[in-house]
Amino acid sequence: MTLAELGDKAKLSTSYLSQVERDKTTPSLSTLADIAAALDARLRYFFETEAELAYVVRADGARGGLAPEDQVACLRLTPEIGNCKLEMYRVTLQPHSTSEPLPTLAAEEFVFVVTGELTVRAGGESFMLTPGDSIHYDAKQPHYWSNDGDEPCSVIWSRATAWL
Repeated sequence: MTLAELGDKAKLSTSYLSQVERDKTTPSLSTLADIAAALDARLRYFFETEAELAYVVRADGARGGLAPEDQVACLRLTPEIGNCKLEMYRVTLQPHSTSEPLPTLAAEEFVFVVTGELTVRAGGESFMLTPGDSIHYDAKQPHYWSNDGDEPCSVIWSRATAWL
């Protein structure tokens, strides 16, 4: 993208952008946000270092869990910082339990069954999955899960959304 194209998208002059590029001036935070939006990037892009481009979540640092009275437990596997375009969880549904209706949003979801049986209802259809099966669906449609079996069901669930 040229400075002129960026200037048009960000509503900034080419000469001003040239000064920013050559470190002759420092943009305000709101101007930097306009530039980020024009580049279809998150504001934090301008502040990340190479060391921050990868994040590790250790098993003892995952968030969530299963209390004895819980029917559905969700353990977040991805950090809540960094690139939020992809979220991953380990979800455990106890026998004969059903999730709350999951939020409908502009996203894609992928579910991989590790143990047990999972029934996914999405878009008016019902799909019964067993270990090793997976499903990919558009999360804009109403959807929810249930474990109609007699054993706990464990899945890896991921959601990919657009940049926020």
